[in-house]
Amino acid sequence: MHSTGYCQAVEKAADIEVPTRGRYIRNILLELERIQSHLLWLGIAGHILGFDTVLMQAWRIREPVMWLCEKITGNRKLLGMNLVGGVRRDIPKSMHPELLEVLDKVAKETKAVLDAVANDTTLHMRCQNVGVITNKEAIAYSLLGPTARASGVAIDIRVDHPYAAYPETGCEVFVETSEDIWGRTVIRIKETLEAIRIIRDSLNMMTEGPIIARMDEKIPEGKIGLSSVEAPRGETHHFVITGEDNRPYRWKARAPTFQNLQGVSLMVLDENIADVPIGLGSMDPCFSCTERLEVVDVRTGKSKIYSKKELLDLSRKRIKK
Repeated sequence: MHSTGYCQAVEKAADIEVPTRGRYIRNILLELERIQSHLLWLGIAGHILGFDTVLMQAWRIREPVMWLCEKITGNRKLLGMNLVGGVRRDIPKSMHPELLEVLDKVAKETKAVLDAVANDTTLHMRCQNVGVITNKEAIAYSLLGPTARASGVAIDIRVDHPYAAYPETGCEVFVETSEDIWGRTVIRIKETLEAIRIIRDSLNMMTEGPIIARMDEKIPEGKIGLSSVEAPRGETHHFVITGEDNRPYRWKARAPTFQNLQGVSLMVLDENIADVPIGLGSMDPCFSCTERLEVVDVRTGKSKIYSKKELLDLSRKRIKK
């Protein structure tokens, strides 16, 4: 997701057009990443709730998707496929039957999991009307991805600002109105099935041709590019100003967790302590995607951003106490 965002930002800055086949390959890999990410999340959510059957089944279903990623790219997770102007490797026709066979199996087994949990009393007690973020709150706090869509906010970069091959394949935006953890769960399962549909269509619609653009070796300086990608957790944005020696002069990325964490206080308000872990988990947070900790004194309104050294010093003082 991030390499796509960065490459697209540079491509916009340098006015580089990615070949059609390269765009479709990006589509396929982006949706494979969404499938494995959502199934990873589903397993962890089950574990947080003490429902380890869901953990084992979700990760069992996920594993063949990881094998596909490795077969296509050589890597299970950090795929290394994107280059400025296109992609590094092709997906040959000979690989399509195996891809489709694995996806058919994943779709069938994901539906089975959905059917199994749909009427589970314990899951409903732990997830329904728990960790509520209302539609108005989701909009006011600018929440993203499945977290926002489960609160009735119909936003998705793939539809609102389409990129790669999404203008051709389309994408259905799923919205739930329950505004709770259950809605976030249902959204991700539905998106997993939609991702499989998008990959199937991408394989069918993909035409022969180059996978990377022919372009000048030197990218012009002082150009600006902005790119947005719908990651599994929500929108990720990359901003680039090109510099000398084919290097970025300025680069900035914003991951969805940084924005979604603003809604944690809403979600845990008046909830049981035991529901806080799954409430936070329902956002699928990636804490390494947040770049700083800011503390606001509610009495004075003054704020302070702590450096890494200050945080380490504070933690060591607390341990000594």
